[in-house]
Amino acid sequence: MTNQEMRELKERLGIIDYKINYKTGVHLGVVENFFSGKTEELDPADRKKIEALLNAECKKAK
Repeated sequence: MTNQEMRELKERLGIIDYKINYKTGVHLGVVENFFSGKTEELDPADRKKIEALLNAECKKAK
C-alpha cells in the first residue's frame, strides 16, 4: 500500500490518529506526522502495523 493509499483509506474510513496510535502502539507523533504529510517515511514495522489495522477496519466497514 502506498503512502497516499494509506492516507485516503484513513480519511474514507474516518479513523482518527489516536485510534491508530492506541490499536497499533505506534507513537502518536509518528502517526500525526505521517498522516498530515509532514513526513513520508515510516519504520517498516510501524507501516506493517498501520496497514494491518487499516485493512481490518476496511473489512469491518463492509
